[in-house]
Amino acid sequence: MITTIVDPEDPRLDPFRRIRDRDLRADGGRFVVESPRVVSRFLAAVREDRARVDAVLLAPEQKLVDPDEITAPVFLADLELMTAVSGYHFHGGAIAIGIRPRREPNLADLVARLPTAGPTTLVALAGVTSMDNIGGIFRIAAALGASGIVLDDDASDPMLRRTIRISMGQVFRVPWARTGTFAEAIPELASTADIETIAIENLDEATPLHDATFPERVMLVIGNEGHGIPPAILTRCPNRIRIEGPPDLPSEEGPGGEDERSLNAATAAAIALHAALRPRD
Repeated sequence: MITTIVDPEDPRLDPFRRIRDRDLRADGGRFVVESPRVVSRFLAAVREDRARVDAVLLAPEQKLVDPDEITAPVFLADLELMTAVSGYHFHGGAIAIGIRPRREPNLADLVARLPTAGPTTLVALAGVTSMDNIGGIFRIAAALGASGIVLDDDASDPMLRRTIRISMGQVFRVPWARTGTFAEAIPELASTADIETIAIENLDEATPLHDATFPERVMLVIGNEGHGIPPAILTRCPNRIRIEGPPDLPSEEGPGGEDERSLNAATAAAIALHAALRPRD
């Protein structure tokens, strides 16, 4: 059922008044989705039973919902009222409140969604704490065709409002899992899914990307921009690839140099993922 609301004090709008991430997590485990395209992708996941929705608030011109397809309440309000209630201007006329699952997907859940044979490419994020990078990597993974994303316990929450928006809603499309530590996940994926792991790290001894070959079933590990991949994980990754700079790069700006150049995590993930997914000879 779709209901039009004109009173900003209407109690039915209460779910949209306190939409800071920390408030929503505390309020029964919820998250906020904003902007028409992102809300549309979220509702597609709801229809496919891959996500749950608590309520939707739309400007009248946003025709994103068939009321017969979702059971949650859908409210219509003009843009001025939406802004007054939510407290910000960047919703574009579409806000949805989602319900978090009782637990985050784990490695077994992800493996169950992967093909049992044939090409498989995962991206592993070790200690990547930037919301922007997490959202960007989900968007990149969707655009390039990655099979899924694995996050360790230190990686940022994919269900934060900014991350969801930066991902353009791809957090609801790309399979993902949370694992405690990659030191344990790497051998588990090798034994249960025949997946080899490659560290993408700016090390002198790493294979330059243009010389690298990728196995058919692979996980690419991307580390924190400031600290890189932790040593405990690197020891599990005998295969290491670096994204090399120009051949005339001064030594102090190369790997290990005093003024070492580096790429941010999302950019490094995009370059490595594109190389791993290119057609194999």
